[in-house]
Amino acid sequence: MVTIIIIFLAILVLLFFATKMGDVFSPWMLTAGVWLAINLLSLNDIGYLDPLSLQFHYCVMLWVPTLIIFSTATYYALPSKQYVFKDDDTDLNKGVFMFFFVIALVCTPYFVYKVYKIVMMFGTEDLFSNIRSLAVLQSKTGDSAGILKYVNTINKALYVIALWNIKKLGKGVFFTVLMINLMYAASIMEKGFLFFLFFSTLFVLYEKQKVKLRTIFLWCLFIIVFFYGFNLLRSNVDAENYGTFGKFFSMYILSPSVAFSKTQEILNDQIGTRSFTFIYSFANKIFGTDYTVMPNLQEFVWVPIPTNVYTVFQPFFQDFGYKGVALFASVYGVITGFIYRLARSGGQVARCVYAYVVYILMLQFFQEVFIVGISDLFQYLILFFLMTQKRFKISFGEFFKDKIKA
Repeated sequence: MVTIIIIFLAILVLLFFATKMGDVFSPWMLTAGVWLAINLLSLNDIGYLDPLSLQFHYCVMLWVPTLIIFSTATYYALPSKQYVFKDDDTDLNKGVFMFFFVIALVCTPYFVYKVYKIVMMFGTEDLFSNIRSLAVLQSKTGDSAGILKYVNTINKALYVIALWNIKKLGKGVFFTVLMINLMYAASIMEKGFLFFLFFSTLFVLYEKQKVKLRTIFLWCLFIIVFFYGFNLLRSNVDAENYGTFGKFFSMYILSPSVAFSKTQEILNDQIGTRSFTFIYSFANKIFGTDYTVMPNLQEFVWVPIPTNVYTVFQPFFQDFGYKGVALFASVYGVITGFIYRLARSGGQVARCVYAYVVYILMLQFFQEVFIVGISDLFQYLILFFLMTQKRFKISFGEFFKDKIKA
């Protein structure tokens, strides 16, 4: 089964390259490439993990062709515009950008201060591990520092906008935004935040023709080694159990697929309990309903090493079985194909949003963050729209921009 899947996906990737369908960051290329890599790596598993099940292979064969068909069909069905990308040609409302920039400058250090104030109560011996434990506890209890939790979204949106507009904003502003994001990432010790920065950077630089495929490949190798060290810093348990690079590689690259192999379809009276988390959470807060809302962090399962991520298939399969995997693959395909078409046609907001989509598609092997976390997409849409529109200005930002740029 693995051999058949690898041959099928390899043919797809070669076909996309030969016909020049989109580029390396198109939804169909990323999807085929990610699952081709996972299946190739599974052949070289060095014995740390349990075997993959037919359930996983069936879902791959459902997910990949369905997503590719719907994304390409949506992309080519929409009217295209003749657009040639030019460096830093994104519309930018500097006043609105600087308004959120000042908010990030004030709130991010304060958020970091609050985190370190708490963890320092337990001493410095296990500092990084305690930081991560605090972040996990806040996610489970829903206590995410109140309104400061939105600093996460603001920082990411600022970074994407700054990436597209380095010349307009100046290198000083760009590197300040980068440092703010790294500061926030260090305060929660979360790899997902760093993944977002990494993949969005590669996408934007590739679109700007600043990097080539060879450079992207080398940076991917670097990031694997970097996260190996990052992971050992944030958890003493990981340092003991996954100290070797082979064990680390198995845990974070292949273990989600093995973990999914152990999941089962779960029947509930509530439709789509895991898939429609945002809808049920919204209904509870706005209308006072009492729907079951699943936590963002899943329970650990042993594969035989512990992991709590189950690939993109997990919520859809547990709610609806194989038909759910196929259904949401089509949803993914339509949405990503639509945004990709708008971005390739010169859409200002779509170009920024697709930087977020690239991050989602690259992490298909890890966990589902798109449908379950659809609120994040809405927040990015609003922020990107405000920072790229030209209809109104904020003089507050205009007052500070030259001083900060200097």
